[in-house]
Amino acid sequence: MKTSKPRSRTTRTLLSYVSAFICFVLAPISVSGKQNLPKTGPYILAPNHIHNIDPFPLSGAIKKPITFLMAEDQNPLRWYEAWAPLSYGVLLVNRKKIQPSTIKALHRQIKKNEIICIFPEGTALSTKLKEGKNGASFFAARHEIPIVPVAIFGTEKVLPALKRFKRININITFGKPILATSEDKKNISALTKKTMRSIRGMLPEEYC
Repeated sequence: MKTSKPRSRTTRTLLSYVSAFICFVLAPISVSGKQNLPKTGPYILAPNHIHNIDPFPLSGAIKKPITFLMAEDQNPLRWYEAWAPLSYGVLLVNRKKIQPSTIKALHRQIKKNEIICIFPEGTALSTKLKEGKNGASFFAARHEIPIVPVAIFGTEKVLPALKRFKRININITFGKPILATSEDKKNISALTKKTMRSIRGMLPEEYC
């Protein structure tokens, strides 16, 4: 994956509306808790990760430019899963060790009041919620910005349903923001656990 820089805000905003329209036609998005989103950035979206198409409806639900983070060693994506990295642009992250260049790039985006999306679980492998990693908490505490927990489900059913010419609803719930402070720098793991508890509380039992 060579794309390592988000597109312009105008391009990403336009693509978010394209995403919303496509989802309206193929897989309607049911959104709740949108009032919990801060009026402006910077803040970090921390969604669970069920399927590689998750960024698509998430962008369509917010209709604002988002900076997505993606692992450098992400498994090869199929064409319909590569929307975010190829057209939207992403910041690539070394999962084993966060590089100074990544920290600087993300710092620049935060200074621009960007919305940052970090999937705490990492790669989408299962519908069951997994243990969260500390990436979102690290950056939130470092910059003292809110984390918005997000629960998303239904994306894993979209493609099988389309093959049967059926539509499946995608559900997205935005939780109450968790304000990260300088004190959280001392215990990043506790902030991560708090975020994951919030996500778990918004998901149906079969996803937990």
